[in-house]
Amino acid sequence: MTTAITEWSSVFYYVVSSSVPTVVVAILDKDLSRNTLLNYPRLYEAGQKQESYNSKLFWLTMNDTLWQSVAIFFIPFFAYWKSDIAASGLGDLWTVLVVIFVHLHLAMDVVRWNWVMHFTIWVSIFATFVCVRVICL
Repeated sequence: MTTAITEWSSVFYYVVSSSVPTVVVAILDKDLSRNTLLNYPRLYEAGQKQESYNSKLFWLTMNDTLWQSVAIFFIPFFAYWKSDIAASGLGDLWTVLVVIFVHLHLAMDVVRWNWVMHFTIWVSIFATFVCVRVICL
């Protein structure tokens, strides 16, 4: 029995496609300077009072993730239902779609765009296409 998503696709996804752009955005996307945060400690109150992220937002995020996962899985699955595509080909399509969706969500969270963020996100998506193609051979 073969799996739809190969071990290499899985490793590549976790190491390169999802972690590198996330780390770059986490480092570079600063909406307030260090001095501003130190001079105005009231800015932390929203987090301490759970106004920014609470259980309602958590469950909304979970539902959003669930419908996206269902869509990413079933749309290609039914689109290629009667075709002769191999399971690994379908898995490659799922991998590419997941990477695109993850990067779209990451892009929606970016406050300050710069060339490094653009470069990292676009190169990561392109690298996923290339690696999936290489793994397919």
